[in-house]
Amino acid sequence: MPPLPQPRPSLDPSAEPAAIFRREGDRLLPQLFAQGPWDPNHLHGGAVCGVLARAIEGCASPGPMRVARMTVEMTRALPMEALAVHAEVTRAGRRIQQIDARIEAGGRVLARATALRMRVGAPDADGVLPAGEPVPARPEHPAGGAQPNAMPFVPGFIRAVDFVRARLPVRGRDGVIWTRLRVPLVDGEAVTPFVRLATLCDFASGAGNALDFTRFTAINPDLSLHLLREPRGDWIGIAAKSEVEADGVGQSHATLFDAEGPVGRALVSLLVERRTKPSPAPGSRG
Repeated sequence: MPPLPQPRPSLDPSAEPAAIFRREGDRLLPQLFAQGPWDPNHLHGGAVCGVLARAIEGCASPGPMRVARMTVEMTRALPMEALAVHAEVTRAGRRIQQIDARIEAGGRVLARATALRMRVGAPDADGVLPAGEPVPARPEHPAGGAQPNAMPFVPGFIRAVDFVRARLPVRGRDGVIWTRLRVPLVDGEAVTPFVRLATLCDFASGAGNALDFTRFTAINPDLSLHLLREPRGDWIGIAAKSEVEADGVGQSHATLFDAEGPVGRALVSLLVERRTKPSPAPGSRG
């Protein structure tokens, strides 16, 4: 099927999609809210991570378990077309499971994920080691998604979230954002805490990046999410910092929060390239 058209801002909320994806038989069809920031015909990394996490969480387990780590590889751009998402348990232990997941379109595997799921034990207060990191303040949030500075267009995924920036990143200092989903990942399905975190943690790649996006692109072809616990509540805080070497290879690392404290860490690789044609500055018609 042809790529979906680039979305146009609408003043009518009823004209917006009901979710980031909708089911079409055994496939998932990206809606305009799945659109990423670099090309209107490609998916946002958050949409990719979210549906892989959903497939992983759907695998059976022998008892109570939760995901402790998910690593996603996005080495190909994913088109705005119907996708097949599969997951299977590849190591079926009673205490530790390994789950592999993949997204396919056009007969090709476009993204993969591997997850480590661990048994949930009885609470033992004597074994607790608290993180002890303060929760960054969350400013008043705007109504609806906010446009990130210096993007060439407003990607659909940004309009699927509430997004507030608590601290701008500068060279040598982290940036802090808070974000939450405004719509479900898949139409008609409740969003679980793990899937919510996986969908939103892709913002770790840009939350701490101090580069000028009118002059550079910074694509993250992977993401590793390590969960201390599942988040409670809708809002996810991300305190992130990025480093980039002169050859265009970099990384971003982040601590993820809910209102009660840290819930995990994220680490992503960055492929940084100078734009051949600078993007117009925000507010210009370029």
